[in-house]
Amino acid sequence: MTETITLSDAKAIIENQIEELAKRNREPEWMTRIRYKALEAFERAPHRDPVISEEELLHFIAKPEIEGLPEKVESLDDLPPEMKALLDRLGISEVEQKYIAGLAVQTDTGVIYNQFLQEWAKKGLIVLPTEEAVRKYPDIVKQHFLKLFRADESKLTAYHTAVWNGGIFLYVKEGLKVPFPLHLFFLIQESALAQAPHIIIIAEKNSEFHLIEGCTAPILVRHSLHLDMTEAYLHDGARAQLTVLQNWPEYVHTRPMTRARIGKGARFINTTVGLGSGRSNVANPKYWVDENGYVELNGILLGQKDWYVDLGGEMYLQGPGAAGINASKAVIMDESRVITRGVIKAEAPKTKGHISCDALLMSDKAVMETYPGLVSRVDDAELSHEAAIGKIREEELFYLMSRGLREEKATQLIVKGFLEPMLKDIPMEFLVEIRRIIELAVSGGM
Repeated sequence: MTETITLSDAKAIIENQIEELAKRNREPEWMTRIRYKALEAFERAPHRDPVISEEELLHFIAKPEIEGLPEKVESLDDLPPEMKALLDRLGISEVEQKYIAGLAVQTDTGVIYNQFLQEWAKKGLIVLPTEEAVRKYPDIVKQHFLKLFRADESKLTAYHTAVWNGGIFLYVKEGLKVPFPLHLFFLIQESALAQAPHIIIIAEKNSEFHLIEGCTAPILVRHSLHLDMTEAYLHDGARAQLTVLQNWPEYVHTRPMTRARIGKGARFINTTVGLGSGRSNVANPKYWVDENGYVELNGILLGQKDWYVDLGGEMYLQGPGAAGINASKAVIMDESRVITRGVIKAEAPKTKGHISCDALLMSDKAVMETYPGLVSRVDDAELSHEAAIGKIREEELFYLMSRGLREEKATQLIVKGFLEPMLKDIPMEFLVEIRRIIELAVSGGM
């Protein structure tokens, strides 16, 4: 790095972005004031990141876009050759490839989705870009925007709050049960292409839904630092499932920020399938669980090349009978490093929590570290953890190869079998692509 970017330089750049976003989004003054307060917090907020130094962060702010990518993608032929080849190997359809590339296309499927959302809006399911929700439902957004975070927690939260753009607002009214998974591919893609999308999920009492975010194929993002923030509010008796599919390009640093409040008797299952973590991925989601509430955090990770993945997960069991599970399975290849740091804190009677971490090391240079944390403030909590880190056993390979499988196929079969229990709730159309990506990764085809 030759050019020096000062904190004052970065603040001036952020201020210009705030003005542009406020004008472009036609946002109300109260939201712009939130942005400016975050800008004030940015200067004094601490910066704690194991990979990105403060100097590097200031450079990301000054020059957010990656050099060397095509300036304008007008057709699939403009994509980087390695990305186009991978999409072809994955069997991704041409229409889906266009969305992944950020090309604006009109399809019958998009029209059908719009009609579908309009019909369900009459029943109480609201799905909008967050910018639009700020204008259409200001009272609801005010009650929930940045209520689980503080802008001054870190420079990253302050930066996100100041320049957030894109994202999804999902509201499910009381008693409404959505009987099928919501994979809002077209809306999600626009969110993923933004640098700092803000997602708000509100499930009123006794409502039910399953939201699928992202897709299994790599997305052509132009920025080098991705800061998405998700705030989820599950009211009493609500049941929600969030499945996040991630496959970031290897030049992107991702810092997902997720927090959720789970009401009495509510149930939240959050499954993240990390098929590509980007250059580095550092996350520490937090969950507050009320009486008889339940949260389940499932993580599936593929570590490749020299990627760095550091995933936490804090659960606060605050109501009697609250329960939580934090489970992860990682396949670690090449020289990648994966760290898991799950923490469960029992703060009320008759609470239960369990942390499990399983890792399969595919290389002598692959590294796995796990740091479970169990804290009980009461006498009758049940907290436990288990971890298993190892390599594929030679006898397993020998047995499969003796049955006629080549070593590569036998290895793929063992890896897929290792991950399969975590994939039980993934819809079949995504399972096919996930399994194909696992096969390519194990065989070195990624």
